[in-house]
Amino acid sequence: MFEEIYRESRHRTVGITMGLSTEELARPVPACPEWTVHQLIAHLAGVAADFASGRVEGSPGEEWTARHVAEREGVPVLDLLEQWNASTERLDKIPGQIAMDAITHEADLRAAVGRERLPDHPWRTTLTGIVTRYLPDLTVTTEFGVIGTGHVALEVDGYELWRAFFGRRSRKQMEAWHWSEPYPVEKVTFFPPRDTDLTE
Repeated sequence: MFEEIYRESRHRTVGITMGLSTEELARPVPACPEWTVHQLIAHLAGVAADFASGRVEGSPGEEWTARHVAEREGVPVLDLLEQWNASTERLDKIPGQIAMDAITHEADLRAAVGRERLPDHPWRTTLTGIVTRYLPDLTVTTEFGVIGTGHVALEVDGYELWRAFFGRRSRKQMEAWHWSEPYPVEKVTFFPPRDTDLTE
């Protein structure tokens, strides 16, 4: 599953990136406010390079991801895409971590440059695993069905929950969802909630 998700996401991201202008590559990424589009691509290339070489200590922490950007500052985006491809070819197996990272940042990229939302298949497939593995307290009702068997009921747009899990929604946004009872929303996220709302 992760092999397919990662390679298809990389293909889509490369396709989008190759068509971007210099101005678009310099555009800030709202979901990753410290990064430009170019720096987001540098991170994706860096993740693949690090996993291919076994340089994963500290992942997925801020220092680890910041190093990807710093090491590739000023590298032309086409070279970054070539690095990403070469590193991917060296991977014997696609870990779930980098597949999830790839589709999360593909969604970030799409929103930053005004492209249509991430296709449904990858995020819906991974959301099911997220709820059953990481959110056992919840029974989640989405537009495509019910996931989980927890004691707290949540009715929410599936994409919103998926984005929130990776820290792309604020506490205020999550508290506004339809909960059956008060629930600490920080338990819903792998990365901390944003300080400000993000609407995509």
